[in-house]
Amino acid sequence: MALKGMAPLKAEAVWPAFERLDAILGRALPRARERFGAEASADSFRGLYVSAEQATAGLAGPPGVPLLDGTAPGAGLPDWDRVTAVHPGWRWLADGYGLTGWELDVVLIALAPDADLRYERLYGYLQDDVTRRRPTANLALDLITASPDDKLAARAIFAADAPLITERLVRLIPDPQAVRPPLLAHIVALDEQVADVLLFQGGLDRMLAEYCTLVRPPSGRWADVPLPDAERGQLRAAAVRALRNRRPLRLHFRGRPGSARQATARALAGELGVPLLTAGFSRLRAEAGDTCEALVRLFREATLHDAMLYLDGVEDLPPAGSAALAGQLAGAPGVVIIASGRDWAAPAGPPLGMVDISFLQPGPQVRRKAWAASLSKAGIAAHDELTETLADRFRCGPAQIADAVTTAVARARAAGTKPGRADLFAAARGQTTHLLSPLASRITPAHNFADLVLPADSMTQLRELCQRVILRERVWRRWGAGRPAPVAKGTIALFTGPPGTGKTMAAEVVAAELGLDLFKIDLSAMVSKYIGETEKNLERIFTAATDTDAILMFDEADALFGKRSEVRDSHDRYANIEVSYLLQRMERYDGIAILATNLREHLDEAFTRRLQFVIGFPFPGEGERSRIWEICLPPGRGADVDVGQLGREFRLSGGNIANAAVHAAFLAAAADGPVTMENLRQAIAREHHKMGKILPDQGEG
Repeated sequence: MALKGMAPLKAEAVWPAFERLDAILGRALPRARERFGAEASADSFRGLYVSAEQATAGLAGPPGVPLLDGTAPGAGLPDWDRVTAVHPGWRWLADGYGLTGWELDVVLIALAPDADLRYERLYGYLQDDVTRRRPTANLALDLITASPDDKLAARAIFAADAPLITERLVRLIPDPQAVRPPLLAHIVALDEQVADVLLFQGGLDRMLAEYCTLVRPPSGRWADVPLPDAERGQLRAAAVRALRNRRPLRLHFRGRPGSARQATARALAGELGVPLLTAGFSRLRAEAGDTCEALVRLFREATLHDAMLYLDGVEDLPPAGSAALAGQLAGAPGVVIIASGRDWAAPAGPPLGMVDISFLQPGPQVRRKAWAASLSKAGIAAHDELTETLADRFRCGPAQIADAVTTAVARARAAGTKPGRADLFAAARGQTTHLLSPLASRITPAHNFADLVLPADSMTQLRELCQRVILRERVWRRWGAGRPAPVAKGTIALFTGPPGTGKTMAAEVVAAELGLDLFKIDLSAMVSKYIGETEKNLERIFTAATDTDAILMFDEADALFGKRSEVRDSHDRYANIEVSYLLQRMERYDGIAILATNLREHLDEAFTRRLQFVIGFPFPGEGERSRIWEICLPPGRGADVDVGQLGREFRLSGGNIANAAVHAAFLAAAADGPVTMENLRQAIAREHHKMGKILPDQGEG
């Protein structure tokens, strides 16, 4: 039964507990008058000073005598059986936490001022201090015990391992003006969450409202959950059994943000017809302060609402918080879901029976379904070829897919057009590439295959590289290629050749052909002289790239992927460790990486075995140079320009030709005319000068 979800009870159910308290206080008041003197009630400064007579009276009797000495406090009063029979909140406290009559009386004494402020005045009188308007531990013990022995034994109620304290039902608050006050001087404050239950205050706990939400999700969304059909059916059946049999079910939803973990939790709660209480640990730690106390409140609030509990970001918990979470999970009834972006292992303790549900990479079937649903909802024709291409190319989660479609529609509207393939590709790229932006340089592709001048075999291999990416889902998943032997499912290519032969341009062409972003890795920023730092830097790159459908390009790769050497000193040993780490990391990487090097022979042989493509970029011959000149020169050039002669006379790489063509264009613009052969010769001379070379026809002088 949801204690916070039921209709408020009538007064006859709420007041029996207070009838019990009023009777106890009625017996205590005359005893207090005897103890403190009849004139005490007329003293408006009572408790603010101590007279000599009061000090003498304080030594008149034996220590530890309770206020109701010799009188059984509960005799003839409404007993707790009667109270719990009509009030489910008190029954929950008694049965759920196994509280004794003494402990229930302490809770009642602490609760009273929240129900009626007249109890503050009574407590001030009974404690002989008008400033003490809330009950102290001493007053509570005075009111529930009948002898010094009982009062001494009842101190165990406030022990560190007692239910009232361990379950945080009450808090012992020291007087802020006192230096290490004794236990008896501590104020007994009832937890607001418990007070709300006993006074039938509904809604979400006020202390949780800053970082939690409580909703009752609609039903009928379970079919949209982004899990394979068999796994979705098993999850629902397990949750239904747990709810029906009142057994705990602990689930771990593991996946990156946007993978529909929370949407699945909402759909499951809707399917079960229960509320969903959601909290994120990043906000919880910032708002709540004491994570352990917040966890107690969260789990208790879920119980009070009969709600499913969903806790996001458990990887952000410190060790103490993880231990506290494991402790709460061990005793939690019902369905509890924890969510994280990576594996979470509970500290040593009782077995939890955690069921792991992976949202790390939704399969192509789930992605196609999500793309089709989002496109259809946005009014975009979701034909099979488009949804299959988007699902195979971008490994986005359902939430990211929905956001990508919304973004594509918004961009198209802003441009006054209808969203097309290019808009959807751009929006899909934007879902994840921000993860790599702080770690690598983004290159915007500006070339296509028509701009490349390479040998036929190199061009064929570049097209095969693109086909490998386009068809990877069909070959690996649908056809099951690579079984039974494990095969690396990433696409790793080596571009090798002299500087300026088009390796970076070819990487741009591949990125443009696939509709993916290209990120160039600055290896100088990755390599560190400190042991282990290089591996950490590269791990950050690979981790971000794993969650990003982008192409990584490692330029001058021989700097990191070089041959392992004979170990002569500690530097050699750690350099070899770096190479070994990279070998293992590249083997596990399932994305697209391009290694570019001028010195193929310097690469470790173990790397070449892990490459799917080794594409050569040779220095261009005469014919290739002429074609490159043709591509690079602007239209409207002078009639005297002979690209065949340029290719024959000047042995330049593609990069040098592109630089010279641009420089010649600026010279022509300065002369306000077309590009001429004279402009080109002057630009070529400048290019040779930069390289420290002499023009072939100029000789020594």
